[in-house]
Amino acid sequence: MKAKKSLGQNFLINDSILPTIIKAAEIAPGDLVLEVGPGKGILTEALLAAGAKVYAVEKDFDLIAGLTQKFGSNSNLKIIHQDALWFDETTLPPYKVVANLPFYIASPIIRKFLESSNQPDLMVLMVQKEVAEKITAKPGHHERGILTLAVEFYGDAQIIATVSKNSFRPQPQVEAAVIKIQPYRHCRSGGKPVEPKLFFRIVKAGFAAKRQQIHNSLAATLRLPKDKVLSILEKSNIDPQKRAEDLSLNDWLKLADNYTKNKVAAEKSI
Repeated sequence: MKAKKSLGQNFLINDSILPTIIKAAEIAPGDLVLEVGPGKGILTEALLAAGAKVYAVEKDFDLIAGLTQKFGSNSNLKIIHQDALWFDETTLPPYKVVANLPFYIASPIIRKFLESSNQPDLMVLMVQKEVAEKITAKPGHHERGILTLAVEFYGDAQIIATVSKNSFRPQPQVEAAVIKIQPYRHCRSGGKPVEPKLFFRIVKAGFAAKRQQIHNSLAATLRLPKDKVLSILEKSNIDPQKRAEDLSLNDWLKLADNYTKNKVAAEKSI
C-alpha cells in the first residue's frame, strides 16, 4: 500500500513510541477512543491491546480495506469510512481522541474537537513538531499565534515527546511530536470565561498585523478610534506598545471583557 501525498499520509513504523502515547492518554479498559486516520493500524492495535474501544475514522477507502482485513470482526473496533472533519462526535458518550494525524489536517482537527459542544476528555496527538511548538508557545515567543490561543482558551497543552522523522514511511521532511491536550472542566461542561466568538474576534484582530504594536493592530482591525483602544488597553492593564505575541491568555480575556463593556457603554450613550 503506497502512501497518498494528497492525503498527507506518513505511516508510523516505529512502535517504540506507542507505550508513551498509551500512557499519556491514560487508557483504561473500556475507554472509548476516537482515532483519526488510523492508517495501517499500528496505533489502533496498541489501543485495543490496552483495552480501549476504538472508533477508527479513516478517509482512504484502500486503508479501510486493509484495516478490515487486519482486525477482522474485533468487537472493540468500529471502522468508520469518513472524513474526520465531518464526523459527528456530538452524540458520543465520554471519549478521548488519540491519533497520529496527517500533518496538513492537525490544526482544523484540534479546533474541531476543542470547539465541539461535546469535547473529548483528553486528546493525545502526533503532530508536526512545529505545530506542537506553536500550540505550547509562551507569551513573548515568536511562534505564539491564533492556534496557541485557540488551544489555551479551552485547555492545557504540553509536549510529551519528540519523534524522529525516521519513524515514518514515507519519511516526512520534518520531525514530529506527541502533544497532550487536557480540556478544562468548565469548558467541557459548557461554561466559558467569555463568549468564544467574541474572544476569537479580538484575538484575530490583535494578530491581524502581528508585527505592529497591539494598539495599532486593534484600532485598524476593529475600526475603533485610537483613544478608545488605549482606554480599553489601560483598563485591561496591558502595555499598548506590546505585540500580540506578548499577551497572555488572561490579557486576551480581559481585553475581550473590556471591549464588550466599552461597546455596551457606547450603545447606551446613543
